[in-house]
Amino acid sequence: MRELAALSLSADAYSYILLIPVISAFVLYLERRKVFAVAPTHRSLPVAALAVGALAIYGLISWGVVNPPADYVLSIRMVSILLVWAAAFALCYGAPALKAARFPFLLLLLLVPIPSNLMEKIITALQWGSAEATYTLFQLARVPMFKHGVDFDLPVVNIEIARECSSIHSACALFITGLLVGHLFLKSLRAKVCLTLLTIPIAMFTNAVRITTLWFLGTKVDIGFLYGNLHHNGGILFSLVSLSILIGCLVLLRKLDGCGQFPSASSRTDRERTKKTADEDWTSLSDPAAQITKP
Repeated sequence: MRELAALSLSADAYSYILLIPVISAFVLYLERRKVFAVAPTHRSLPVAALAVGALAIYGLISWGVVNPPADYVLSIRMVSILLVWAAAFALCYGAPALKAARFPFLLLLLLVPIPSNLMEKIITALQWGSAEATYTLFQLARVPMFKHGVDFDLPVVNIEIARECSSIHSACALFITGLLVGHLFLKSLRAKVCLTLLTIPIAMFTNAVRITTLWFLGTKVDIGFLYGNLHHNGGILFSLVSLSILIGCLVLLRKLDGCGQFPSASSRTDRERTKKTADEDWTSLSDPAAQITKP
């Protein structure tokens, strides 16, 4: 845990990790009545086996019996720790309580640090996605330019979308926000998944808006905008744009969810049960023998 905290404090791409336990505890507190209303069961053998298996994996790695790649050691250890936490919760409060609290515990999976090689690929994808969105905005604004990868040859000032400007921070924050508001305000799983996936293009678009705004301010108003506080500390201002778009998508998905465009598993089961009952009633009406024998 100390190593995880040190990683979160030293690497900007993992700065979100320290917030995950707080958010998970907050959600668990909000849903405490639903979670702890279920009577605990006494079937603790599978849960104990899960805890023993997780501790065994942790011990094999710690003692050097199993040597995974260095980038994956901390991630595997954190998965083992999370499994032990889940098993301990189930042993104390019962497996039904763990099932009712599945979202807070699944949210804790974000404590597992993404290996550095995979994180580099994510940053590169965000960087190129932001470059494409920026290119589209400049085209819509009819700005003459030449694009070379993530470099833009523009009038007055050329720009480069560096890895530091890939919107990794805002993308992580928006992704977590999408998970949270989707769980709290949406019903069906499909609507929640749609909202969470939409956070990635929203983050890229907002980053493109930020880049084009800074370029226009720097070339049309004052060149200092390209190097001032708005460039380095304006993320909170532009994050309001992301939140506005996310709220708009949430409202739209709530309407679709309410209209039955995203059916849940329970609603599908109810429809199947209703259809089966209707078929049986139609069969009894169309079969004279069934009508005679029916009391």
